[in-house]
Amino acid sequence: MSTTFRITGRHVLFAMIGFFLIIIAVNTVFITLAVQSFPGEQEEKSYLQGLNFNDRLAAREAQDALGWSVDIDRAELAADAATIELSFKSREERPIYDLDIDGMLSQPADNDRDQALVFTPSGPGRFEAQAENVTPGVWILNARAVSSRNETFEFTTKLYFE
Repeated sequence: MSTTFRITGRHVLFAMIGFFLIIIAVNTVFITLAVQSFPGEQEEKSYLQGLNFNDRLAAREAQDALGWSVDIDRAELAADAATIELSFKSREERPIYDLDIDGMLSQPADNDRDQALVFTPSGPGRFEAQAENVTPGVWILNARAVSSRNETFEFTTKLYFE
């Protein structure tokens, strides 16, 4: 006597429930791994920065009124050390000498490799900084220059190291 297997409504129900349980389990694993590897907030205290947005706009207007400009004269990579040289000019295209410049060199995809930079004078209106453990690719330079008269100039730019 042979019995034939027949798919019943109960089989279909259990198959569908099992299928959706597997999908939910896999999605849960992926979501957990994604949130643990990158929580989604790159800026520290972004909410507080939003509250102070009008202050940033006023600071940018003051910076624009200065009429300063900055050029990246050199961004070179030798071995694993980078050299970055900036030149600052006034509205009249004269070099600006009396600046204290600091900055941050960071990779967009890896906050653990951020490096603080301190620029030292290297010529008329020129300032240079060194960074170690820099690999080829795209880096972001955020810098802030403050004059002896407490005038502030901030800028951000992308650097491409080969």
